[in-house]
Amino acid sequence: MPHQPTVSDETEFDGFPRRLPDQDAVLVGRVSSDGEFDGLAAYYIHGRGTVLLGQYRNREFIPEYTIESESRLMSACVREFSTADVDTELSSVGKALLQAWHFGDLTSLSHKQAHVYALREKAGFSREETAAILNISPSTVDTHLQRAIEKLNAAENLVRFVRADSDELADVDPDFFDETGIDDDSNTTTDITHLS
Repeated sequence: MPHQPTVSDETEFDGFPRRLPDQDAVLVGRVSSDGEFDGLAAYYIHGRGTVLLGQYRNREFIPEYTIESESRLMSACVREFSTADVDTELSSVGKALLQAWHFGDLTSLSHKQAHVYALREKAGFSREETAAILNISPSTVDTHLQRAIEKLNAAENLVRFVRADSDELADVDPDFFDETGIDDDSNTTTDITHLS
């Protein structure tokens, strides 16, 4: 009996499997424009670090084209696919990874942390599926997610602090000004001494 390639049960679009473990491939989208590329599946191939376009037939992905990218980073490759010269449609994984690319550029998150955060917190993928999509262990997913949440919470707290005015700070923490040596009484004068 010939080997039957392993495919994930989750499918998108016209029945493309979300993952093809035997080929180390993750579905990131498809081409939706008329022309020679219409209907081709777009899979990110971990071993190659790129997005390939091709046909999916008989439980196997047959690559025909590559999407050029300067980076092997999953989110960067998805971004290149999404901005290709053809009409594209992103899968749920592709959408999360595109969001991760923006997180990585706009926040203090590393790209690995951004990938995990986008897949787990924004797209709602399970710990195990996130690990399978990113080709990492579930414990690494936990570590990246914990660090991402810590960094985002710290950034959010800093933004709240910067935006708060002094009256709000005094209301929240009456000892705030005393602890910093700042007097919150606006009628106070300061002695000025002439340099001689």
